[in-house]
Amino acid sequence: MRRRTFLTSATAVAGLSSLAPSLFASAASAETTDGLTAPRVLAERATATGELVRPERRFDLIAVARPPESVSSETAVRFEGPDGLGPWRELDFHTEGPDHHEPVATAMALAPEGATGYQVRGADGAELTALNTRDGEELNLGGPERVTLSAEDEGVRSFSGPTLLRMRSRAGWGADESLRFDEDGTDLWPAVFHRTQALTVHHTAWETTDDHAADMRAVYRYHAADLGWGDIGYHLLIDPEGTIYEGRHSGEDGVPVFSGPPLPGLARSVTAGHAVGFNHGNVGVCLLGDFTDGLPTQAAQDSLVSLLRLLCVLTGIDPGRGIEYVNPDTGVVTPQEAVARHRDWLDTACPGDAFSEVFDTLIRERVARGLL
Repeated sequence: MRRRTFLTSATAVAGLSSLAPSLFASAASAETTDGLTAPRVLAERATATGELVRPERRFDLIAVARPPESVSSETAVRFEGPDGLGPWRELDFHTEGPDHHEPVATAMALAPEGATGYQVRGADGAELTALNTRDGEELNLGGPERVTLSAEDEGVRSFSGPTLLRMRSRAGWGADESLRFDEDGTDLWPAVFHRTQALTVHHTAWETTDDHAADMRAVYRYHAADLGWGDIGYHLLIDPEGTIYEGRHSGEDGVPVFSGPPLPGLARSVTAGHAVGFNHGNVGVCLLGDFTDGLPTQAAQDSLVSLLRLLCVLTGIDPGRGIEYVNPDTGVVTPQEAVARHRDWLDTACPGDAFSEVFDTLIRERVARGLL
Protein backbone atom coordinates (compact mmCIF):
# COMPACT_ATOMS: atom_id res chain seq x y z
CA MET A 1 0.00 0.00 0.00
CA ARG A 2 1.42 3.36 -1.03
CA ARG A 3 2.18 5.92 1.68
CA ARG A 4 -0.02 9.00 1.40
CA THR A 5 1.84 11.37 3.73
CA PHE A 6 5.38 12.62 4.11
CA LEU A 7 6.94 11.55 7.39
CA THR A 8 10.17 12.68 9.01
CA SER A 9 13.25 10.91 10.38
CA ALA A 10 13.40 7.10 10.19
CA THR A 11 9.76 6.66 9.20
CA ALA A 12 10.24 9.00 6.25
CA VAL A 13 12.67 6.73 4.45
CA ALA A 14 10.41 3.73 4.81
CA GLY A 15 7.43 5.67 3.55
CA LEU A 16 9.25 7.31 0.66
CA SER A 17 10.80 4.07 -0.55
CA SER A 18 7.34 2.73 -1.31
CA LEU A 19 6.60 5.50 -3.81
CA ALA A 20 6.45 4.13 -7.33
CA PRO A 21 8.04 5.78 -10.38
CA SER A 22 4.56 6.63 -11.59
CA LEU A 23 4.57 9.34 -8.91
CA PHE A 24 6.93 11.39 -11.04
CA ALA A 25 5.80 13.30 -14.09
CA SER A 26 7.38 15.92 -16.29
CA ALA A 27 4.44 17.41 -18.08
CA ALA A 28 4.93 19.98 -20.80
CA SER A 29 2.71 23.00 -20.52
CA ALA A 30 0.12 23.56 -23.21
CA GLU A 31 1.67 26.99 -23.46
CA THR A 32 4.73 27.18 -25.69
CA THR A 33 7.37 29.78 -26.40
CA ASP A 34 6.85 29.53 -30.17
CA GLY A 35 6.90 33.01 -31.66
CA LEU A 36 8.50 34.56 -28.57
CA THR A 37 11.99 36.04 -28.48
CA ALA A 38 14.56 36.98 -25.86
CA PRO A 39 17.69 39.09 -26.27
CA ARG A 40 21.05 37.34 -26.27
CA VAL A 41 23.16 38.45 -23.29
CA LEU A 42 26.25 40.43 -24.33
CA ALA A 43 29.51 40.51 -22.40
CA GLU A 44 32.63 42.68 -22.33
CA ARG A 45 35.64 41.40 -20.45
CA ALA A 46 38.52 43.17 -18.77
CA THR A 47 41.25 42.50 -16.21
CA ALA A 48 41.12 44.17 -12.82
CA THR A 49 43.90 46.73 -12.29
CA GLY A 50 42.18 49.02 -9.81
CA GLU A 51 41.46 51.52 -12.58
CA LEU A 52 38.08 52.64 -13.90
CA VAL A 53 36.64 50.42 -16.65
CA ARG A 54 34.26 51.95 -19.20
CA PRO A 55 32.58 49.29 -21.38
CA GLU A 56 31.72 50.20 -24.96
CA ARG A 57 28.02 49.53 -24.42
CA ARG A 58 25.65 49.94 -21.50
CA PHE A 59 25.68 47.16 -18.92
CA ASP A 60 23.38 45.76 -16.26
CA LEU A 61 25.70 43.62 -14.14
CA ILE A 62 29.37 43.15 -13.50
CA ALA A 63 31.01 39.90 -12.48
CA VAL A 64 34.40 39.23 -10.90
CA ALA A 65 36.19 35.86 -10.99
CA ARG A 66 39.44 34.90 -9.27
CA PRO A 67 41.09 31.89 -7.61
CA PRO A 68 39.52 31.11 -4.21
CA GLU A 69 42.82 31.57 -2.38
CA SER A 70 43.06 35.14 -3.73
CA VAL A 71 39.75 36.38 -2.32
CA SER A 72 40.07 39.40 -0.04
CA SER A 73 37.50 40.92 2.27
CA GLU A 74 38.66 44.29 0.91
CA THR A 75 37.34 43.59 -2.59
CA ALA A 76 34.63 46.06 -3.56
CA VAL A 77 33.08 47.74 -6.60
CA ARG A 78 31.76 51.20 -7.31
CA PHE A 79 29.97 52.51 -10.37
CA GLU A 80 30.40 55.65 -12.42
CA GLY A 81 27.25 57.52 -13.39
CA PRO A 82 26.23 60.96 -14.62
CA ASP A 83 27.11 62.41 -11.19
CA GLY A 84 30.49 60.73 -10.95
CA LEU A 85 31.61 57.74 -8.88
CA GLY A 86 29.24 56.25 -6.36
CA PRO A 87 30.02 54.56 -3.02
CA TRP A 88 32.05 51.38 -2.68
CA ARG A 89 30.03 48.18 -2.35
CA GLU A 90 31.62 45.06 -0.86
CA LEU A 91 31.55 41.99 -3.11
CA ASP A 92 30.39 38.63 -1.76
CA PHE A 93 32.41 35.79 -3.32
CA HIS A 94 31.45 32.15 -3.33
CA THR A 95 33.42 29.18 -4.63
CA GLU A 96 31.78 27.09 -7.32
CA GLY A 97 32.37 25.25 -10.56
CA PRO A 98 32.17 21.82 -12.18
CA ASP A 99 34.50 19.21 -10.75
CA HIS A 100 36.39 18.93 -14.06
CA HIS A 101 37.32 22.65 -13.88
CA GLU A 102 39.55 24.46 -11.44
CA PRO A 103 37.41 25.98 -8.66
CA VAL A 104 36.70 29.67 -9.02
CA ALA A 105 35.46 32.32 -6.60
CA THR A 106 32.89 34.57 -8.25
CA ALA A 107 30.90 37.65 -7.30
CA MET A 108 28.32 39.71 -9.19
CA ALA A 109 26.80 43.15 -8.65
CA LEU A 110 23.84 44.96 -10.17
CA ALA A 111 24.81 48.19 -11.90
CA PRO A 112 22.63 51.26 -11.34
CA GLU A 113 20.63 52.50 -14.32
CA GLY A 114 22.72 54.79 -16.48
CA ALA A 115 26.08 53.50 -15.24
CA THR A 116 28.88 54.34 -17.64
CA GLY A 117 31.76 52.60 -15.89
CA TYR A 118 32.87 50.63 -12.87
CA GLN A 119 35.93 50.26 -10.66
CA VAL A 120 36.98 47.17 -8.69
CA ARG A 121 39.47 47.43 -5.84
CA GLY A 122 41.33 44.69 -3.99
CA ALA A 123 41.22 42.23 -6.86
CA ASP A 124 44.10 43.04 -9.21
CA GLY A 125 44.43 40.38 -11.89
CA ALA A 126 40.85 39.16 -11.49
CA GLU A 127 38.71 38.56 -14.59
CA LEU A 128 35.97 41.18 -14.97
CA THR A 129 32.83 40.84 -17.07
CA ALA A 130 30.21 43.49 -17.83
CA LEU A 131 26.91 41.86 -18.81
CA ASN A 132 24.23 43.51 -20.96
CA THR A 133 20.89 41.68 -20.79
CA ARG A 134 18.90 43.99 -23.08
CA ASP A 135 20.64 44.85 -26.34
CA GLY A 136 21.71 41.54 -27.84
CA GLU A 137 20.34 39.85 -30.95
CA GLU A 138 16.82 38.55 -30.45
CA LEU A 139 16.75 34.76 -30.10
CA ASN A 140 13.71 32.84 -31.34
CA LEU A 141 12.45 30.56 -28.59
CA GLY A 142 10.70 27.25 -29.12
CA GLY A 143 9.33 24.55 -26.87
CA PRO A 144 7.14 24.22 -23.78
CA GLU A 145 7.11 27.28 -21.58
CA ARG A 146 6.84 25.20 -18.42
CA VAL A 147 7.70 21.73 -17.14
CA THR A 148 6.41 19.99 -14.04
CA LEU A 149 7.87 18.03 -11.15
CA SER A 150 5.14 15.93 -9.61
CA ALA A 151 4.55 13.31 -6.96
CA GLU A 152 0.78 13.14 -7.44
CA ASP A 153 -0.85 9.80 -8.09
CA GLU A 154 -3.60 7.72 -6.55
CA GLY A 155 -4.39 10.20 -3.84
CA VAL A 156 -0.88 10.94 -2.62
CA ARG A 157 -1.01 13.99 -0.35
CA SER A 158 1.43 15.97 1.75
CA PHE A 159 1.09 18.09 4.86
CA SER A 160 2.74 20.96 3.01
CA GLY A 161 0.12 21.26 0.29
CA PRO A 162 0.87 20.67 -3.41
CA THR A 163 2.96 17.72 -4.54
CA LEU A 164 3.09 19.15 -8.06
CA LEU A 165 5.30 22.10 -8.92
CA ARG A 166 5.38 23.84 -12.25
CA MET A 167 8.52 25.66 -13.29
CA ARG A 168 9.65 27.81 -16.18
CA SER A 169 11.57 25.67 -18.64
CA ARG A 170 14.88 26.64 -20.16
CA ALA A 171 12.98 27.74 -23.25
CA GLY A 172 10.56 29.61 -21.00
CA TRP A 173 13.27 31.87 -19.57
CA GLY A 174 15.16 32.16 -22.85
CA ALA A 175 18.23 29.93 -22.54
CA ASP A 176 20.57 30.34 -25.52
CA GLU A 177 21.23 26.64 -26.08
CA SER A 178 24.07 27.40 -28.51
CA LEU A 179 26.21 28.29 -25.47
CA ARG A 180 26.33 24.60 -24.55
CA PHE A 181 28.32 23.67 -27.67
CA ASP A 182 31.66 24.54 -29.26
CA GLU A 183 32.11 25.57 -32.89
CA ASP A 184 32.09 21.92 -33.98
CA GLY A 185 28.81 21.23 -32.22
CA THR A 186 30.40 19.24 -29.38
CA ASP A 187 28.64 19.42 -26.04
CA LEU A 188 30.94 21.37 -23.72
CA TRP A 189 29.57 19.73 -20.57
CA PRO A 190 27.96 16.35 -21.33
CA ALA A 191 25.40 15.21 -18.80
CA VAL A 192 26.61 12.70 -16.21
CA PHE A 193 24.20 11.24 -13.66
CA HIS A 194 24.73 9.90 -10.14
CA ARG A 195 22.47 8.71 -7.34
CA THR A 196 21.10 11.75 -5.52
CA GLN A 197 22.46 12.03 -1.98
CA ALA A 198 21.97 15.65 -0.91
CA LEU A 199 20.19 18.95 -1.60
CA THR A 200 22.09 22.24 -1.27
CA VAL A 201 20.76 25.81 -1.09
CA HIS A 202 22.54 28.89 -2.52
CA HIS A 203 21.94 32.55 -3.26
CA THR A 204 23.25 34.52 -6.23
CA ALA A 205 24.49 37.22 -3.80
CA TRP A 206 23.40 40.18 -5.91
CA GLU A 207 20.30 42.33 -6.09
CA THR A 208 17.94 41.20 -8.82
CA THR A 209 16.61 43.29 -11.67
CA ASP A 210 12.90 43.72 -12.39
CA ASP A 211 13.16 41.07 -15.13
CA HIS A 212 13.94 37.74 -13.50
CA ALA A 213 14.09 35.85 -16.80
CA ALA A 214 16.85 38.29 -17.76
CA ASP A 215 18.55 37.54 -14.42
CA MET A 216 18.46 33.86 -15.36
CA ARG A 217 19.96 34.55 -18.76
CA ALA A 218 22.73 36.61 -17.18
CA VAL A 219 23.73 33.86 -14.72
CA TYR A 220 23.56 31.28 -17.51
CA ARG A 221 25.65 33.35 -19.92
CA TYR A 222 28.26 34.01 -17.24
CA HIS A 223 28.58 30.38 -16.16
CA ALA A 224 28.30 28.81 -19.61
CA ALA A 225 30.37 31.19 -21.73
CA ASP A 226 32.45 33.58 -19.63
CA LEU A 227 33.56 30.97 -17.10
CA GLY A 228 33.65 28.35 -19.84
CA TRP A 229 31.54 25.69 -18.12
CA GLY A 230 29.08 25.12 -20.96
CA ASP A 231 25.95 25.48 -18.82
CA ILE A 232 24.51 27.04 -15.68
CA GLY A 233 25.87 25.62 -12.44
CA TYR A 234 22.55 25.19 -10.58
CA HIS A 235 19.82 22.59 -11.08
CA LEU A 236 16.92 24.84 -10.11
CA LEU A 237 16.51 28.53 -9.25
CA ILE A 238 13.82 30.56 -7.50
CA ASP A 239 13.04 34.26 -7.93
CA PRO A 240 11.61 36.68 -5.32
CA GLU A 241 8.05 36.04 -6.55
CA GLY A 242 8.50 32.33 -5.87
CA THR A 243 8.73 31.27 -9.53
CA ILE A 244 10.91 28.18 -10.01
CA TYR A 245 13.22 27.91 -13.02
CA GLU A 246 14.76 24.87 -14.68
CA GLY A 247 18.56 25.17 -14.61
CA ARG A 248 21.24 22.69 -15.71
CA HIS A 249 20.34 20.81 -18.88
CA SER A 250 19.57 17.15 -18.14
CA GLY A 251 18.64 15.71 -21.53
CA GLU A 252 15.95 15.88 -24.16
CA ASP A 253 13.32 13.78 -22.37
CA GLY A 254 11.61 16.78 -20.79
CA VAL A 255 12.46 15.59 -17.28
CA PRO A 256 14.27 18.34 -15.32
CA VAL A 257 17.15 17.43 -13.00
CA PHE A 258 16.89 13.63 -13.31
CA SER A 259 17.79 10.92 -15.82
CA GLY A 260 14.16 9.97 -16.25
CA PRO A 261 11.50 9.18 -13.64
CA PRO A 262 13.30 8.79 -10.29
CA LEU A 263 12.79 6.06 -7.72
CA PRO A 264 13.30 7.03 -4.07
CA GLY A 265 16.78 5.89 -3.10
CA LEU A 266 17.72 5.31 -6.73
CA ALA A 267 17.03 8.72 -8.30
CA ARG A 268 19.93 9.88 -10.48
CA SER A 269 20.47 13.63 -10.90
CA VAL A 270 22.62 15.35 -13.49
CA THR A 271 25.91 16.64 -12.10
CA ALA A 272 26.00 20.44 -11.95
CA GLY A 273 28.63 22.95 -10.76
CA HIS A 274 27.44 24.58 -7.53
CA ALA A 275 29.60 22.89 -4.85
CA VAL A 276 32.98 22.05 -6.33
CA GLY A 277 34.25 18.74 -5.00
CA PHE A 278 30.75 17.72 -3.91
CA ASN A 279 28.75 18.12 -7.13
CA HIS A 280 27.95 14.50 -7.98
CA GLY A 281 24.58 13.46 -6.60
CA ASN A 282 24.06 16.89 -5.03
CA VAL A 283 21.08 18.93 -6.30
CA GLY A 284 21.75 22.69 -6.13
CA VAL A 285 18.82 25.08 -5.61
CA CYS A 286 19.68 28.77 -5.88
CA LEU A 287 17.62 31.77 -4.77
CA LEU A 288 17.96 34.88 -6.92
CA GLY A 289 18.97 37.68 -4.56
CA ASP A 290 21.43 38.70 -1.86
CA PHE A 291 20.68 37.52 1.67
CA THR A 292 23.76 38.78 3.43
CA ASP A 293 21.78 41.34 5.41
CA GLY A 294 18.17 40.40 4.69
CA LEU A 295 15.94 37.39 4.11
CA PRO A 296 14.29 35.97 0.99
CA THR A 297 10.69 37.02 0.40
CA GLN A 298 8.03 34.83 1.96
CA ALA A 299 7.05 33.70 -1.55
CA ALA A 300 10.62 32.57 -2.24
CA GLN A 301 10.85 30.80 1.13
CA ASP A 302 7.57 28.97 0.55
CA SER A 303 8.61 27.87 -2.94
CA LEU A 304 11.96 26.70 -1.60
CA VAL A 305 10.29 24.63 1.13
CA SER A 306 7.83 23.10 -1.33
CA LEU A 307 10.57 22.35 -3.85
CA LEU A 308 12.96 20.80 -1.33
CA ARG A 309 10.18 18.74 0.13
CA LEU A 310 9.14 17.44 -3.27
CA LEU A 311 12.75 16.61 -4.12
CA CYS A 312 12.92 14.64 -0.87
CA VAL A 313 9.80 12.70 -1.88
CA LEU A 314 11.20 11.95 -5.33
CA THR A 315 14.69 10.96 -4.18
CA GLY A 316 14.03 9.36 -0.79
CA ILE A 317 16.27 11.88 1.00
CA ASP A 318 15.30 12.27 4.66
CA PRO A 319 15.54 16.01 5.45
CA GLY A 320 15.51 15.36 9.19
CA ARG A 321 18.78 13.44 9.25
CA GLY A 322 22.44 13.84 8.48
CA ILE A 323 24.15 11.80 5.80
CA GLU A 324 27.55 10.46 4.91
CA TYR A 325 28.08 11.90 1.44
CA VAL A 326 30.24 9.63 -0.73
CA ASN A 327 32.04 11.18 -3.69
CA PRO A 328 31.51 8.57 -6.44
CA ASP A 329 34.77 9.57 -8.15
CA THR A 330 37.10 9.46 -5.14
CA GLY A 331 35.22 7.45 -2.54
CA VAL A 332 35.85 10.18 0.06
CA VAL A 333 33.15 10.23 2.73
CA THR A 334 31.94 13.58 4.15
CA PRO A 335 29.42 13.80 7.01
CA GLN A 336 26.80 16.39 6.10
CA GLU A 337 23.20 17.52 6.44
CA ALA A 338 20.88 15.98 3.87
CA VAL A 339 19.45 19.45 3.22
CA ALA A 340 22.48 21.73 3.42
CA ARG A 341 23.63 25.27 2.82
CA HIS A 342 26.48 26.00 0.42
CA ARG A 343 28.61 27.11 3.39
CA ASP A 344 28.17 23.67 4.98
CA TRP A 345 30.27 22.20 2.15
CA LEU A 346 32.82 24.94 1.45
CA ASP A 347 34.40 28.05 2.95
CA THR A 348 31.87 30.58 1.67
CA ALA A 349 29.24 32.95 3.06
CA CYS A 350 26.56 31.55 0.70
CA PRO A 351 23.57 31.62 1.04
CA GLY A 352 24.18 34.82 3.01
CA ASP A 353 24.78 35.52 6.70
CA ALA A 354 21.26 36.68 7.53
CA PHE A 355 19.56 33.76 5.78
CA SER A 356 22.05 31.18 7.02
CA GLU A 357 21.47 32.19 10.64
CA VAL A 358 17.79 31.24 10.48
CA PHE A 359 17.99 28.55 7.80
CA ASP A 360 17.21 25.73 10.24
CA THR A 361 13.93 27.20 11.45
CA LEU A 362 12.77 28.89 8.24
CA ILE A 363 13.64 26.12 5.82
CA ARG A 364 15.18 22.85 7.05
CA GLU A 365 12.75 22.24 9.91
CA ARG A 366 9.76 23.19 7.78
CA VAL A 367 10.85 20.75 5.09
CA ALA A 368 11.34 17.99 7.65
CA ARG A 369 8.01 18.63 9.41
CA GLY A 370 6.11 19.08 6.17
CA LEU A 371 4.58 22.34 7.45
CA LEU A 372 3.70 25.52 5.55
